[in-house]
Amino acid sequence: MKRIEKYLPPIIFCTMLMIVLSTFTGFSTKEKIKVACVGDSITYGARLDDPDSDSYPAQLQKLLGDDYAVENFGVGGCTLIRKGIPTVWNELRKIKAANPDIIVISLGTNDTCGYGTCGDRKCWEYKDEFESDYRDLIDELSQLPSDPQIFLCAPSPMVLETPGLDAERIAGLKVRKPRLQELISMTKKVAKEKNVSFIDLNEPLDHRPELFTISDGVHPNKEGYEAIAKLIAKELTGHK
Repeated sequence: MKRIEKYLPPIIFCTMLMIVLSTFTGFSTKEKIKVACVGDSITYGARLDDPDSDSYPAQLQKLLGDDYAVENFGVGGCTLIRKGIPTVWNELRKIKAANPDIIVISLGTNDTCGYGTCGDRKCWEYKDEFESDYRDLIDELSQLPSDPQIFLCAPSPMVLETPGLDAERIAGLKVRKPRLQELISMTKKVAKEKNVSFIDLNEPLDHRPELFTISDGVHPNKEGYEAIAKLIAKELTGHK
């Protein structure tokens, strides 16, 4: 077979070759869009047999595909309020080190604990600090070199219709569920003030016990985590 350069002037051939090589080089060095999923045990994937495969961040990775790199920063019991134990503020170094392009924050469920609910945890006692702590968190993360796009989530609901809930669990959730709605209102307000995106993970999953772990009512099951992943993927990609 005759070589193609025989039919092209040297300058044209070299130009074409450079274009082809630069195109392939661009594909091979393309950096993935880094997504940091920040939250509590619901982000981590609690109550699952295999969180590494079935947590919402893991399922989000599958939905977004190879152009994205999703990292799970969920910590069991984590609060947004600084005075909570544990608190997201202790995780900032790890999150900043990842320098993500997108940050999805879903916190507030554990901040509803206090005044006798969740044992001796004290969070609701500091609820008046929730908004200011959230603003400060957004300010901290906004200063990252990656200039990340930030999404604040209304946490998934507490579903009292979940089968197997005992009387003590129901009593606790009845106290905490209205508190969660109050924190969601604060989260919406902060998102608007800071001009960051808001994702509602609460209303779409409320009163859907088939998506929640039996005898729990707070942590989703595998199908519930999948539903969360789909809601977030839709917002991140802009797909309707």
